[in-house]
Amino acid sequence: MITSNHATGHVGDFFFTHWKDGGSTSLTIDPNGEFSVTWQGGGYNYVGGPGWHYGDENRVIGYRLNSDSGASYIALYGWGYDKNMPDSNAAHLVEYYILQRWSYDPSQGATAGKTFVSNGVEYSTYRSTRTQQPSINGRSTFYQYWSKPAQQQALEQDHKIIFADHVKAWADTGWIVPNMNNLDASDDPTYQVMAVEVFNPGSNGTAAGRVWDDTP
Repeated sequence: MITSNHATGHVGDFFFTHWKDGGSTSLTIDPNGEFSVTWQGGGYNYVGGPGWHYGDENRVIGYRLNSDSGASYIALYGWGYDKNMPDSNAAHLVEYYILQRWSYDPSQGATAGKTFVSNGVEYSTYRSTRTQQPSINGRSTFYQYWSKPAQQQALEQDHKIIFADHVKAWADTGWIVPNMNNLDASDDPTYQVMAVEVFNPGSNGTAAGRVWDDTP
């Protein structure tokens, strides 16, 4: 169980990230990919979950969620970073979310991209900009890419995310993900995890499930 403000590491074959800027949360992970996040209400932001040390464009992610009592986002979440691209170009650092469940709509104020179907699920893409906000490379200005399903994905069912479909959809709109396999950023590697995020939660809650690599 991880309760510190900022932690990364491995449990079995799984990498994990656990980050918050206040409040009270805990992350529990088993070596088989089972995880749970519990949070208390308050004015803070938390994101964490299990996955892999680096992003992989060809990875297929399997997961099952058994509970969700109102997380802001549950998503395949990660980063790309190119240290050789000027910091003035927001595309040098990209934070991406492939939403599966949410209680906050990230498309508000974002630039719309395209709609596409992956593994039978219809997604719409969006891009937003974060200005001098916390990242894996200190406070930076960077892009966020979003893939949002037409409907929330069901609990207590197995699901599959074909990451390459999302990378292609973003690229079709001119949104390129920089290098997802490096340790170049100052704070964390370019990880890829099934993340639970809450910000300013109004009450206590929990989300739990299991993630696995389903790449053929």
